[in-house]
Amino acid sequence: MSTQMSSTSVTGVGHLLRLVLRRDRVRLPLWVVGLGGTIVASALAVPPLYDTPEKIAGYARTVGASPVSYLMSGRQVGLDTLGGIVANEISQVAQLGICLMVVFLVVRHTRAEEESGRAELLRSTVLGRDAATLAGLVYGVATALLVGAITTTSMLAAGLDAGGSLTYGTGLALLGVAYTAVTLVAVQLSTSARGALGLAGAAVAVGYLVRGLGAMEDNALVWLSPFGWAQGMDAFGDERWWPAALLLGFTALLLAVAARLMAHRDFGGGLLATRPGPARAGRLLSTPFGVAARLQRGLLLGWAVGLFLLGMLYGAVIPTVPDLIASNPEMADVVGASGQAAEDALVDAFLGYIYLFMAVIACGFVVSSVLRLRAEEEAGRTEMVLATPVSRTSWMAATTAVALIAAAKLTVLMGLGLAVGYGVGSGEWDRVLPQVGGQLAYLPGTLVVGALAVALHGLLPRGTGLAWAAVALIALQVILGQLLGLPDAVQAISPFWHLAAVPVDDFEVVPYTGLLLLTAALVAAGLWGYRRRDAVTG
Repeated sequence: MSTQMSSTSVTGVGHLLRLVLRRDRVRLPLWVVGLGGTIVASALAVPPLYDTPEKIAGYARTVGASPVSYLMSGRQVGLDTLGGIVANEISQVAQLGICLMVVFLVVRHTRAEEESGRAELLRSTVLGRDAATLAGLVYGVATALLVGAITTTSMLAAGLDAGGSLTYGTGLALLGVAYTAVTLVAVQLSTSARGALGLAGAAVAVGYLVRGLGAMEDNALVWLSPFGWAQGMDAFGDERWWPAALLLGFTALLLAVAARLMAHRDFGGGLLATRPGPARAGRLLSTPFGVAARLQRGLLLGWAVGLFLLGMLYGAVIPTVPDLIASNPEMADVVGASGQAAEDALVDAFLGYIYLFMAVIACGFVVSSVLRLRAEEEAGRTEMVLATPVSRTSWMAATTAVALIAAAKLTVLMGLGLAVGYGVGSGEWDRVLPQVGGQLAYLPGTLVVGALAVALHGLLPRGTGLAWAAVALIALQVILGQLLGLPDAVQAISPFWHLAAVPVDDFEVVPYTGLLLLTAALVAAGLWGYRRRDAVTG
């Protein structure tokens, strides 16, 4: 990382990397298959939708003039080519996905290890002081390069231009490498894994938003963001490579900063001092529910802001849907409508698709919220809680209640965001209650996924990663199920498949109630298992 590191300070990096890969033998494939598989499926599914010059021209005319598209995906060049369309369609998932992947993986094997005390045990051997940081850097860079290679390969498999595919994949990989360096700086600043995730996640959000605002205004603001630099390589356009130097220079600068900060902090500590709490706790903190809610306050706030803003973005897109589908009737198949349908029917079909898509995103929150139980166990804090009069059942039930109630609140916020965005985009403000109600129609699917995480934690704690695998499979079914022609038996794995496609179809009480009962059964199974297993090792 810099001259701050000596050969002795990085002793044991190879052994540590093998340990990292051993510990992530399930987690890493889930990330790579989930993110890479989504990119591959999207890259292969988009070209058949735009198989004529007229459809390509219609996409360029509609999407290429949409401020919302600029905000979400930036100003992708070459929208009058198939390669540019594919790049634009996968950019939001690919760019945000690769950044979040390296953030979670690097924090897990650096700051989280220090916080849990495992890093101190390893350092009592011959392991060098900086070995963990260097191992985290190598791990993050390697995973980013792997996803970049998968992206390039998928574009080539789709028959896209080789130069553009290589340029796009390289820019994506370098973006992931840059945020690996951002994460290492966050690790030096924060005293906790949650704090490091918050700082690095905020950096991802700021970079994404700055690029989006600059793209909307078509000004130099895009050049203040790593997202803008990656997109500035102009894949499927001029294909210029000098913006890659900006990403590499930014990475090198941050790595030097991280090395400098690491040399000036205590092991296990951070450079940002933690704020002491009040001398006496409030009444709410005397209950398991209050403690669980306090621990997840930051997580809930971040997701609430993000999902509300995302709802606003999608709501603002709704008025443009008829024009987009008119230019390419096959796009109607993606949202489950007929290209010849009336304008209101097209809008309803798009709304149903967005309701479903956002409900799947909310699954990510509820799983991460429930699995805080496992994180608290691994950090040793659960033992301290259970050493008090708090029972296992009340502690797990409190955390589960916080997660499921928060999921319901987020669902309402997503509906409100859609309504506000639609009102701003169309000037119509009479759809607030219908859009909130429509989003709530998909809530049981989200709750079932959260309850599955609860059951896994109670019955199979070492297999809680399967909850994330379920989220990935459900996302694949929702996004590409119809395009890939998946059989009903496969699509039925998703709880959302059993719900009525509101607002296209009428609300159905039976499947809604059935999924709520399944949620209760899974939660009960998780609580039963947790009472009977070892509270720490599982």
